[in-house]
Amino acid sequence: MDGATPNVVTEDGLRDLLSDGYLIEVICNETAEKRHNSWYGSWVVHAVTKDGKDAKMLVTSRSVFKLREFKTIVGLVSFLADMGCLSANIPLIAGRRERHEASGNPATASG
Repeated sequence: MDGATPNVVTEDGLRDLLSDGYLIEVICNETAEKRHNSWYGSWVVHAVTKDGKDAKMLVTSRSVFKLREFKTIVGLVSFLADMGCLSANIPLIAGRRERHEASGNPATASG
């Protein structure tokens, strides 16, 4: 894939889109399971407009086009907080989706 692929975005690009009003959509690809005190599954992130159109998949690099996948809820929540989400609603069943508003700047305990 080349650098002009329109339906993918890197972390830095996602921050820019969030400042333009995009939302983060978390998609559960693999139903989560609890092992000891942690939850494991498979989640991916899309940037979407408020009407749900123009979805862009989060990738690790636009040149390699490797989908960014989160395997633990802790990792996903940390990512959401780094993107500026003040709360996290995580879908636990494959196929479920949840949207989050975020500023693009890391969230802090003071808001």
